[in-house]
Amino acid sequence: MQQYEGYFSLDTFLLEVRLRDGRLTAVSPGVPEGYEVILQPTAVPHTFTLLRGPLAGVTAVFHHSPDGKPTGLTIGGEFELTYSPTAPPTPDIPTGQGLLPPELVLDAGKEADFAELLDAVLGGDGGLLDYTLPYPKHEFLRYLAAQDRFIFHGSPKADIEEFSTRRTSMELNDKNGRGNVQGIYGTHDGLWPLFFAVVDRDKITGSIRNGVQFYQNDDGDEVGVYHFSVNQEWLDQNPWRSGTLYVLPRQTFRQMPMTASGGLSNEWVSELSVRPLVRLAVAPEDFPFLAQVGGHDDSELINLGTLGEQITQATTAADFGADCLNWKLSYSPELGETILKYIPLAQKFIPTARFVLRFEPETAVWLEMSGPPAVMQVMRDRVERHLAEREK
Repeated sequence: MQQYEGYFSLDTFLLEVRLRDGRLTAVSPGVPEGYEVILQPTAVPHTFTLLRGPLAGVTAVFHHSPDGKPTGLTIGGEFELTYSPTAPPTPDIPTGQGLLPPELVLDAGKEADFAELLDAVLGGDGGLLDYTLPYPKHEFLRYLAAQDRFIFHGSPKADIEEFSTRRTSMELNDKNGRGNVQGIYGTHDGLWPLFFAVVDRDKITGSIRNGVQFYQNDDGDEVGVYHFSVNQEWLDQNPWRSGTLYVLPRQTFRQMPMTASGGLSNEWVSELSVRPLVRLAVAPEDFPFLAQVGGHDDSELINLGTLGEQITQATTAADFGADCLNWKLSYSPELGETILKYIPLAQKFIPTARFVLRFEPETAVWLEMSGPPAVMQVMRDRVERHLAEREK
């Protein structure tokens, strides 16, 4: 088993594989001792089944060079991690990974107060919840999450009466389309969506990265490990604002898979419109991880946006399909170079996207893109805005 020990990384995500008490285990930063994922050998060489953790039941395959040295690890047939015998150097800027929630202590008085407010949530008609309790709001949200009957959604908007399935954003690095369904996204976790409520996207160029994964120990206890980061250029620019945490009924939501071969993510989606039960006003200080948010390098993503804008500005007409978009371009050799840079970079961040460049004799040049519904919705909206401005 020692041949599999080492560090495996994917972008900023790090996984350490080690023999512990005779078992091969995998652990990411922040996961407490005793909550490691167990790798159970199968009959297939170098192939293991993950026990416990967010990818329980999924297959992990170790890869080796011709001389037998480890080179990488594939999890669930989708996540490809690169091997290193030693830990990578500590980044200069905190990554915001491996964050554990503050301890939650529910005494009899607090639980009684929360139970009374729970009745207001269950009987809610979408209005603002009057929260006057002396306890942090995140504690009440964790209490609600423990009821296992709600979905939570954070937003900077305070006046959403009904959530629509029309998407205005896309999820990057989504290999199986899970994050780009035309639907309403939320989670059963009460802490994670607070980030979406208080981060000020208008102040940030680039992406935000965030999530929670749950790990278990031998006794069945569970702990959530969180990750929050923004484009590192904006980390010290106070990119926060007040927002709203919406509590939604769970009936129309389904939990999304982590990979096509198994595992459940902590994202839920409803492909039907949803009216909230209640809404809770929150401020940045209500987010318990505010001082621990990390940063990441978004230079490639920003470059992708610049190249995409150049292509959009060269668009003179467009055909819109349900899952595709055809740009008619005012073509030039310079634009050709832009397209050749844009396509491989776009496929890195949107791996399910497909492109075709079509030249029509003496008429036009077309760039065709197809992809998941949410991606195509965002792209169509962008082109439609440009063409509307062009006609003015």
